Amino acid sequence: MYNFSVLWKNELVADVSISEDETGFKTLNYIRRYTEDVGKQPFGGIRLDLARVYEFLEGRWFERARPDVPEQLQYLGLTEYNPWEIVKKTHGVMFEDFIWVRFEGEALTWEDVKIRD
Repeated sequence: MYNFSVLWKNELVADVSISEDETGFKTLNYIRRYTEDVGKQPFGGIRLDLARVYEFLEGRWFERARPDVPEQLQYLGLTEYNPWEIVKKTHGVMFEDFIWVRFEGEALTWEDVKIRD
């Protein structure tokens, strides 16, 4: 199971649940949205599928085509570009907004992960 919450600062804006079978096939169980505010909700609109979740995760860190990807991955302790693993390490925090990801079992707050006020 891959379960995580998306927050805007300390406001819960979405919960996501993905399951994986024994072959590695992943299925989106649900995306629960708690706000329709377009500035806070990364899963607005009608299209709510696994590709949308993957695009969201991939967009929460550096682009795959950056020339310094090997150095960035090394810094994070990773050997391959994997958006899920990258966001697990960084919580998807970016300088441009206040959206971030908290994984199941974590008790983190915005104050724990923020890189700016």
